[in-house]
Amino acid sequence: MPLTIRELVTDREITAAFALMRELRDRLREETFLSEVRRQQVEGYKLFGGFEEGRLVTLAGTRRTHTLSRGEHFFVDDLVTAEDSRGKGYGGEILRWLARRSAGEGLSRIYLDSRITARGFYEKLGFHFHTSIPSWADVGDLLK
Repeated sequence: MPLTIRELVTDREITAAFALMRELRDRLREETFLSEVRRQQVEGYKLFGGFEEGRLVTLAGTRRTHTLSRGEHFFVDDLVTAEDSRGKGYGGEILRWLARRSAGEGLSRIYLDSRITARGFYEKLGFHFHTSIPSWADVGDLLK
């Protein structure tokens, strides 16, 4: 059965996606998940779900954006497939669906940040890796 992909827009749909998103983002809390998604939506974030026979099996959180370094592009903030559904091609399928959507909007590139453990998955789909490494610092450490 093919994957059915659609944007999750209602409070109920977004809240129902919490358990799957939590597999990727362990800092999330159920009681704040909806408000965090809604906050990101103000900045263009969209949450898409892939369903197999009515069951949510993959999620992609995305946004159309522009940066000086990359210009206009599509960014995938979050991509996760349910642990018991990995290896079935759902991640690739939702990324190809997003690519068709991006092309339809006139965008020629999709960017994302990847965990090192997923590098092979993304390379097989055609992603190219840069030498930059995402990093962060606590503000307090910088102010010392």
